[in-house]
Amino acid sequence: MIAKNRLIPREIIIYEAILKRLPLNHPRKAEFENKLSLKRAGYKGEKELDYHISQIDHSKLTILHDLRIPYNDTHFQIDTLLISNSLIIPVDSKYYAGTLEFYPEFNQMIQYLNGNEKVYPDPILQTKIQARQLKAFLKSHQFSSPPFEPLVAITNSQALIKNPTQSNEVSQRVFKSPGIFYKIVPYLEKYQKEILTDPDLKKIVKLLLRKHTPYLPNLKELPYSELQKGVECPACHAIGMERLHSQWGCRKCGFTSKDAHVAALKDYFLLYGHSATNSQLRDFLGISSIHQTRRMLSKLDLNTSGELKGRTYTPGKTFSLWD
Repeated sequence: MIAKNRLIPREIIIYEAILKRLPLNHPRKAEFENKLSLKRAGYKGEKELDYHISQIDHSKLTILHDLRIPYNDTHFQIDTLLISNSLIIPVDSKYYAGTLEFYPEFNQMIQYLNGNEKVYPDPILQTKIQARQLKAFLKSHQFSSPPFEPLVAITNSQALIKNPTQSNEVSQRVFKSPGIFYKIVPYLEKYQKEILTDPDLKKIVKLLLRKHTPYLPNLKELPYSELQKGVECPACHAIGMERLHSQWGCRKCGFTSKDAHVAALKDYFLLYGHSATNSQLRDFLGISSIHQTRRMLSKLDLNTSGELKGRTYTPGKTFSLWD
């Protein structure tokens, strides 16, 4: 059973909104393009792993994708978690390219790519740490834990995995995405004793879902004064559509739209915070009329608080920022 599906990472949606509104020649354009590219590549690899996991018999497994759980004063993240009554398998996904050499005795992995050598922390150690943190988290909520068997999935199909020291740890725990079935089945056959009752397993899943806290990038250093305001044209993507009566018109290509402002409002809430006044939204959309803006906002699923000039708007349940 899949208890939590993998959604598009919120960083991708936020970085897309930033890039849409950064001027073409802005000095930080490349920085955010690189961040977006890395997140998209990682997400693509994770979705490929999800596909191979979906081919496995789920009758004895509960699967949760993309968990981020509070622990002490920080959070730990697990890309994929497989739970049964007798076993817990955290899977960490890595979208590394090039040749990857694992040296668990030194807690490091070396990547060779385009003639360059780069050292990374050992992914096996990372997923072991995540397993330890999850075990402590469950213990703090009075749950007994079955055995943990952490795994590392290399999701880039072009990566070459090497194990120079012939480490059993690397052989047992590191795999390419299509091999997930052959990695977990031996563990499922090895651990037959049920530690968790069905009710306890359901309670653990509910707890993890309740405690999950999606990651949001820190936008404090964003060059807000340099972001372009206005409504984006759905046709040519120019920013700065004009409000003409009951629709928007693009000065560049002539395209018209009745609801182009919805995407712009999502950009505002993503980048500037989940609360805004009529005045702030007028300024962002490029509308002068208070009443016209109020009528427009009243047709959307936005929550309101306060009266008149002090009224603020926040996204409602169906005004989703994340799809």
